[in-house]
Amino acid sequence: MKTISYGLYSKKSFFALLLVLLLVLNCGIQFVKTQSANIQYVSSDFVKAIDAAFIEMSDDSEFIDGYRDIGLIFPIPECVNFFGVTEYPYPDKFDFNYKEKVFTMCYQENAGSPRQETHELVAKTLVRLLNKRYKINLNYVVKQLDTRKLGYFNTVKNAVDSGECQVCVASTVKETSRESEVHFQCPYESSSNGFLRSNLDPQIVVNNFKDLNKTGLIVAISAGSIYLSFVPEISAATIVTAPGTQGVLQLAAQGKAHAVLGDINDLMTFKRNSINNCTKCNVRGFGTTVEMASFTTMNIIQSSASSLVFKGFLFLIISLLCVL
Repeated sequence: MKTISYGLYSKKSFFALLLVLLLVLNCGIQFVKTQSANIQYVSSDFVKAIDAAFIEMSDDSEFIDGYRDIGLIFPIPECVNFFGVTEYPYPDKFDFNYKEKVFTMCYQENAGSPRQETHELVAKTLVRLLNKRYKINLNYVVKQLDTRKLGYFNTVKNAVDSGECQVCVASTVKETSRESEVHFQCPYESSSNGFLRSNLDPQIVVNNFKDLNKTGLIVAISAGSIYLSFVPEISAATIVTAPGTQGVLQLAAQGKAHAVLGDINDLMTFKRNSINNCTKCNVRGFGTTVEMASFTTMNIIQSSASSLVFKGFLFLIISLLCVL
């Protein structure tokens, strides 16, 4: 009978190699789990479906009627690249596991009127159009996000990047620097920059935006909003921030700010609804018309199946790095 003998050194080598492989496996798994938890990857078909729904939304009579009923004064923008199309560019499938997952949309807390009504209208219209197109019944929720820690844009961007929500339906100004960070859909709203002059110190004359650039003048701006970009033009004024549009408008109502910078629709609605504590308030617009849109994450891959391939490749690379 032939006997095969394994020496002590061979046994030690085997167990050492096994231990290394287990450590490598654990390292790779933990890294991929961490990345999966912090980053949401969506397929191109998913994004195309959302894009197509917003193109259709700009032509949808129910949405248009709701938009007007809210009292928004600027027209719905034309989706320039698709104006007059007869067939909306939906992909063949809606690449979202709607049978097991909840389709989540989001916008900021303290949005106020007419912003909150607009966001809810957009969310309901998006779901209705997707259901109609794909003959499905989406289970959905609309989350309101606390922006106090990171400000408006960083909060909503992090939400779509992490998977806390799939679509940010907030009317976000399409600004060049933002277009490199998130994937915007066609705009569903247009508006203008504006400022509200409060009752505080009525003897201080403020007739236009340039008049805000005065020492001693307190100007309130929503934290993390696009309106902070105007601060260099009014550097003589004292700038204060608060979370959300309603937060800064309350500063004006309480006599803690001479003026509020923001969206003119929001400012006019506040003035109209604040007869008692904003008796001498006035609202003026400045600058050009701006377009506002929803957005999804920029972490777009070819398909949901390729996500698994990507994670597998990532696992392999990290495992090799662990060995090295």
